[in-house]
Amino acid sequence: MEYVSTELETREIPYKDFTAYDTQDIASRFNQVIEAEGPVVDDFLELKVLKSYSIFQRGSLIAPFLRSILISTEAVFTRQLDCDGQEHLVFWPERFRGLESDIESLKCEDYTDYRPSGQKELVPEGTFRAIGDFPQIEIFNAMKEVLSDGKAVKKEDLLTETNHALGFLVKGRQIRLTLELVLKAGISNGTFVHNRRGGTIRLR
Repeated sequence: MEYVSTELETREIPYKDFTAYDTQDIASRFNQVIEAEGPVVDDFLELKVLKSYSIFQRGSLIAPFLRSILISTEAVFTRQLDCDGQEHLVFWPERFRGLESDIESLKCEDYTDYRPSGQKELVPEGTFRAIGDFPQIEIFNAMKEVLSDGKAVKKEDLLTETNHALGFLVKGRQIRLTLELVLKAGISNGTFVHNRRGGTIRLR
């Protein structure tokens, strides 16, 4: 499944004036991106909306202001911990309301897609996502697809194939730790079976 970026109207707001700007317009842009691109991770979402105002960093002044508007939209969201233990919110289109616990446990049958990122210089503007910009359920879904033929796969091969499925060519520290985090969650929730003696993973 391809990641399709939403085009937001560009307006130039000086950084120092942004916290006095129309909060309804900002909230409207959040909702527009969430409905079209969700699931979308908080940092990616906030930076995309800011960029539409020709502002390219949040800073200590803008960050809490922006987050308060995002929360005020009352959009559907789930929580996930990244590989460094930092909590992020993942925002979902309205049709996923009520499925939050299934999504967080990586057992949501209503969302089985994943959207590769690709190399930054080769993908359309607004579609590149670093591994931290991925909702973990997408990584989980990619991992399931790698195992979909029912065969047991060596752990390292599974991580490599999932990495490639997500559009990455190399496995840096953050990618490796994130893939291992999602794999561990999939083993814990019973989706994956880990044969410790053989060092393999398969679908249950």
